[in-house]
Amino acid sequence: MSNSLDSIFAEIEADKLPSLPHVLLVLLDASHTEVISFDRLSDLVKKDAALAVRIVSAANTAYYGGQGKNLTFERTLILLGLDTIKTIAITASVQQFFSRFDSASSRRLKHFWNDSLSCAIIAKSIAKLTGYPYLDEAYLAGLMHNIGELIFANNFHDEYAAIIATVDTKQAQTEAERDRFGGDRYQAGAWLVSGWEIDSFMADSIMYQSEEVEQIIDAHHLVKIIYLANQLSSAEGKPDDHALLTAERLFDLDHSLVIDVVDKAATEVREAARTMDIEIDDQPAKTEADFISRDAFTSDEVKQVALADRVRNIALMDGIRQQLSRATNETRVLQTIKQGLNILFSARSSFFFLLNKERQIISGKATGEQDSKIEEFHIPVNSENSLITRCFNQKEATSSFWEEADSPVSVVDRQVIKLTDNEGILCLPLIVDKHELGVLVVGFDHVSQERFSRQLRLFSMFANEAANHLLIHQQNAEAEQQKNEEEREYYHARAREIVHEVNNPLSIINNYVHILSTKLDDAHVVQDDLTIIKEELERAGNILLRLPGIADKQTTAKGDELVNVNLVIADLLRVFRASLFVTHQIESVTDFDEEMEPIIVDRNALKQVVTNIIKNAAEAIPESGRIKISTQSLVNHNGKNYIEILIEDNGPGIPDEIKSKLFSPVETSKGQGHAGLGLTIVKNLLDEMGGAISCRSSAKTGTRFEILIPLVLEH
Repeated sequence: MSNSLDSIFAEIEADKLPSLPHVLLVLLDASHTEVISFDRLSDLVKKDAALAVRIVSAANTAYYGGQGKNLTFERTLILLGLDTIKTIAITASVQQFFSRFDSASSRRLKHFWNDSLSCAIIAKSIAKLTGYPYLDEAYLAGLMHNIGELIFANNFHDEYAAIIATVDTKQAQTEAERDRFGGDRYQAGAWLVSGWEIDSFMADSIMYQSEEVEQIIDAHHLVKIIYLANQLSSAEGKPDDHALLTAERLFDLDHSLVIDVVDKAATEVREAARTMDIEIDDQPAKTEADFISRDAFTSDEVKQVALADRVRNIALMDGIRQQLSRATNETRVLQTIKQGLNILFSARSSFFFLLNKERQIISGKATGEQDSKIEEFHIPVNSENSLITRCFNQKEATSSFWEEADSPVSVVDRQVIKLTDNEGILCLPLIVDKHELGVLVVGFDHVSQERFSRQLRLFSMFANEAANHLLIHQQNAEAEQQKNEEEREYYHARAREIVHEVNNPLSIINNYVHILSTKLDDAHVVQDDLTIIKEELERAGNILLRLPGIADKQTTAKGDELVNVNLVIADLLRVFRASLFVTHQIESVTDFDEEMEPIIVDRNALKQVVTNIIKNAAEAIPESGRIKISTQSLVNHNGKNYIEILIEDNGPGIPDEIKSKLFSPVETSKGQGHAGLGLTIVKNLLDEMGGAISCRSSAKTGTRFEILIPLVLEH
């Protein structure tokens, strides 16, 4: 192999640098948690140099161009998005799973992690003490200060392991690297960072760490910070005299202050190691013999096995995810989830309880006839008795097998267990971010209990994936419903415009037909033609009356239609005034109760009732008659509340022989009174509404219909 550093770099895969399985496990778990902040992810990523390389490389030109001095992990992660971060975490984990992992390598990797994090923390502290304004840049440079060692160790594993095993000092290590590779680890690190093309002296700060202090005194501030941080982070225990002298020469820092910085950094690193369950040795193992002499390696193997388990889970979930993505509706999503439970966990019995936000209950949801009984269960969200609602409210898995012996399982839970045909249930919350969808209930027996407990993490991943796809379909359905509502509203608006536009020419034509009719004697030859024209105009008006959606449509939270009664009647009158009323020279008057609120009623039935009575009145009264329509918002009849509609005319009244059977089908007497099939229809429609109708009529006062409709407001 050539000793040219350029040729060495050509063979290097800088995007596959290893991270400790401990770190990857924490990152994987965090990135697959539904409630995770970018601050938390940032805190994890910036504790590991290899992960930081992946993140910065991914953002690279898209974000860092020209902004090197303002580097922040938080903004970088927000730019990349959670999905990209998950992909990076998964990719790193898979590569780690398939990489060489032996005991000595694990020891060296932990030592590298300790050294790089210590240097990053110390560099940031020195930057703050010495007034360097770009603290995040100093931190990242410190984290990257020895990344070249990781590059060599990963790409030239055996050769570099031999170098580490034979050197005792950093200077000897640097010389051995130059002899073997044509360059040292600091040059390799600088090469990697310079490839990011950021506006920063970070590459220089890494490059010149092997220089003598005299060569560094006048260098850029960041170069001096990393030079000193490297020496301080390399110190075992407390800084030696050489490191303290370097701090004094570069920044005139007091020895006690420097020692305090190093101590605080060591405390912070130990705390980070504790949260990730990383056991750090004071001295790194160089050889396999060193490793065998210690007995703490088993914890590292456990982490590697755990990482392998996560990778396996991710692979299994990917297949289920693809099936869920092909589901075309909510029912198909639920069926696919049940199939996935069977494939992954051999769970053959499962149910869904989905949230009904309006009623604040979680209700059973069937996926077919075989589990239709589950839809008979509706549990209040605030119930504390059921495992299912506890799972929903606490947002964590619960199981009937986890209950205390003195805490009996509630009856509803026992009923659900019985439906699963098993001995117990595992409840998993279906949550996506702040969207609480419901609970997935899985039936299992005592034999499966231990296995299910071991697989709880995979169950949680599965439930998160299921909830995500379920939410997508629910949101799509809501969007489709909203689109349909908007289309209906548009249609209603256009219908009102059409009625308004048609009314004007109808009124004009009717007026001219009437004027023309009065100018001609009754025996004139065109009178019959004028009669036909009047009838056709009336027919056009009737067509407009049947046009749906003339009035604005409102609905309650439960989907019931709210009807503005005054507006419906006003729209009908506009049509009558352009047709029937003009033909018969009828005056119309209204007296609406303006305080009347929209009520729940069948709009079409209401229109039919009002239309039939008005048409009967118009056809019964003589020309130049008068019809008055009034409304009242609250009328109490027999202890019940109604709204009232009064329709009065000044016609000749209804003959006595018709009054007794007014609302029964009889032969029409239009022109002499009110009768016919129309009033029978009115009576039947009002009966269905739970309403009532009455009539008062005399030859002196005319006819008055009183209509009562149940007062049902939004609930």
